[in-house]
Amino acid sequence: DLLTKVKFGESIEDLQTCRLLIKQYIPTGLFVDPYELASLRERNITEAVMVSENFNIEAPNYLSKESEVLIYARQDSQCIDCFQAFLPVHYRYHRPHGKDGETFIVVHNPDLLMYCDQGKGYKSFWRVENKSKGMVGSQGQ
Repeated sequence: DLLTKVKFGESIEDLQTCRLLIKQYIPTGLFVDPYELASLRERNITEAVMVSENFNIEAPNYLSKESEVLIYARQDSQCIDCFQAFLPVHYRYHRPHGKDGETFIVVHNPDLLMYCDQGKGYKSFWRVENKSKGMVGSQGQ
């Protein structure tokens, strides 16, 4: 599973009025099951939706494409300046290689889109694009 946590500094005064949307890019070595996402939405566990079209969850990594998922993050009850989002991800089949049987998959940091309703008709929008490399996962074969 992929857990994304975002911590803001003191630059944003009232995060209680804000919604954070995470645009997560899923590399070809992983996939998100849209049926699982629908089930999790129905049970109010996560608010996520697939953006990519013509998505094949059964394709191996060498025949698949990068996909995109939008996730509404929830405010973290343990941290006043924090949001977090949960996304179940699964490994795709990979071609066999090497002696150690491991495959490394790089998950890039997501883009962040934030909307805050500050009252009196004043609304704020922010967009943070982050193309740097983020978390790294591995799979044994």
